[in-house]
Parts: sequence; structure tokens; C-alpha cells
Amino acid sequence: MVAAGVQFGWAMQLSLLTPYIQVLPCVRIWSDKCSSKYGRRRPFILAGSLMISVAVTIIGFSADIGYLLGDADEDHRNFKGT
Repeated sequence: MVAAGVQFGWAMQLSLLTPYIQVLPCVRIWSDKCSSKYGRRRPFILAGSLMISVAVTIIGFSADIGYLLGDADEDHRNFKGT
């Protein structure tokens, strides 16, 4: 149980840090050229927050997804999904 918490903590930290290093300069350039009726930044903020929400959900269910995709039973202690 403790290992899952540590793993989730590292995944959250990386998901929050990586956009600043790799993606943010590109998004800044694209958003400066954007002429949406919602503004220049709001579409990118919405898309980014949706992608992070999906990624965090996938991380939370990664053991169950691995089990469904064929991980061996000895690698998975117990199936807790659905």
C-alpha cells in the first residue's frame, strides 16, 4: 500500500513538472497566435486540464489496466477495479 502511494506521488510530481520544461514554450507560441472567441489562453488551459485529469485517472487505475491487458497473476496481487 505504501509503495502505491509513493508511485502515485512521483507520477503527480512529474505530471506537474514536465509541462513547464517541455511543452509550455510551444503552447505559449501557439496561444499567442490563437484568435478564439474564448480568448487566447482559455482553450489551452481547458485542453491541458482535461489531459492531466485523464492522465491522473489512468495512473490511478494502472494496475487494473495492466491486469486487463494481460499481466501475469503473480505480478498483480488482487484485482480491485469495478
